[in-house]
Amino acid sequence: MTATKKKTAAPEDSNLAQLKTELVKIAKDTKGQLGLYVKHIESGKEVAVEADKIFPLASIFKLGVMVETFRQVEEGSITLDERIELEPKHYCIGEGVLQYMAPGLKPTVGDLLALMIISTDNTASEMLWKRIGIQRVNMMMRELGLAKTSIYIPYRESFLMSMGVGPFKDMTIPEAARKWKGMSDMERMKALNETERESAGLSVDDFRLKYERIYGSKAEKKFKQQRVYDEVFDNLGTPREIGMLLEKILKNEAVSPKASESMLRLLMLQKDETALSYLLSPDIPVALKSGTTAASLTNAAIIFVSPTSHVVLCTFFKKVEEGNFKKALEAEAKIARQVYDHFSRVR
Repeated sequence: MTATKKKTAAPEDSNLAQLKTELVKIAKDTKGQLGLYVKHIESGKEVAVEADKIFPLASIFKLGVMVETFRQVEEGSITLDERIELEPKHYCIGEGVLQYMAPGLKPTVGDLLALMIISTDNTASEMLWKRIGIQRVNMMMRELGLAKTSIYIPYRESFLMSMGVGPFKDMTIPEAARKWKGMSDMERMKALNETERESAGLSVDDFRLKYERIYGSKAEKKFKQQRVYDEVFDNLGTPREIGMLLEKILKNEAVSPKASESMLRLLMLQKDETALSYLLSPDIPVALKSGTTAASLTNAAIIFVSPTSHVVLCTFFKKVEEGNFKKALEAEAKIARQVYDHFSRVR
């Protein structure tokens, strides 16, 4: 009888296993839940850690709004030169400069895309999303095969519901969260519409002051309440599916090659101190979108290792404990550096 030879893993497999070990080690000191998806596009090699778990997307949802906007430009429903008037119903606090502009301003669709992606402007995303149709983004996600990603909550309405506007005004945040989880999609859309109607006459200054009284000027108050709210009343998705969306943009499978080129150019211009690329050399092209909530840090990127080598990297943290946000940010940047170094050595 001949002895059965023990199979050994291929060198590539052991290298990926070692990379995964290193990436998990980088994140181990961050008190929060990690979701990680890495894919080298040309070889198809992947590293995944809880990549199919649901995470709050924070401003990553703006990727979906961007893609659907370009799809509607391609089909002729809107144009990049179309002007949208800034109205009181559009104003959203948080990131961006449009919240400080007077009503009546008429930026173009192209202007709004640039503001939404480069400076992650919340008011710009509100204006675009309500122009293209709230439900259209989710419909597009399903068409692309992204079954777990849900993008349907504009930030303005999310902020306002957390402040007691709309159907949850007489509930505590945990009560509101439980009710929201049990609602159907139709009931949730009604809740969003009710919140929008109730806030129609709210000035952006009153909006901002009311939020700051509750949560602080830098959202430093009531961390635990914010965390409960942000984990439920946010757009949701998985690291793998957001990585799939980026891959489709890179491969011109989401929209046309011309639109994909425009989207990648915008993503390469993002200015955000919470982006994962700050440990990479400035001459390394990175197309990315980042986002934060009270207890979540999300980064989704395409790293251009070379003209013929591209890596999709989605690093999500949720349930980050108070005081650990900086550690999560550092971990995401170190992970990006490690991933780049690994694949830059792979021929």
